[in-house]
Amino acid sequence: MPNKTIYVPDVDLPVFDQAQNVSGKNLSATIVQALRYFVKIEEGKGFVQVEVSEGENGFYTRKRFIGRELASSCVSDQNALITTNYVVYETVHGRYAVLITTEKKLPLEQSIERELERRIMERLTGRNKGNLQLLAEEEDVPTTKRLEIYDSIDRLSGHIPGDLFRALHEVRDSEFLDI
Repeated sequence: MPNKTIYVPDVDLPVFDQAQNVSGKNLSATIVQALRYFVKIEEGKGFVQVEVSEGENGFYTRKRFIGRELASSCVSDQNALITTNYVVYETVHGRYAVLITTEKKLPLEQSIERELERRIMERLTGRNKGNLQLLAEEEDVPTTKRLEIYDSIDRLSGHIPGDLFRALHEVRDSEFLDI
């Protein structure tokens, strides 16, 4: 097996020890993993670690990947009560991740009314009840966050709004000038 020697200043030795303890692996494996991550980020031309939440009703799991945001769009239903946000990412492996968030939006008047009701209840009871009970009464549409993965831009057709699909094609087909 080839051998590489690296020289580490004394002040940086605790970082090496901590990295090995956190990873639970030998130091060589830990360094290789960190270098692979570094190379992906540096060669990725704008790719960064992306962290999103996926789930429903406040029960979310975090998902992480290396990617870059390409475009986003927001669509509302006819009454503008339910909005769906689409965020499209290109992953470092050339796939496409779409974060779809659907949530209920309150009309401005109803939102103001709720806030006034909450403040009155706080004054009467002398306690901060927060928005828990008031929100639970009318929360019939849960907030959902879903991450979908596609192998190509063309596979996104029918799964995202048409204007977002066209914008992605414009981004893909545009010429980058390094000037």
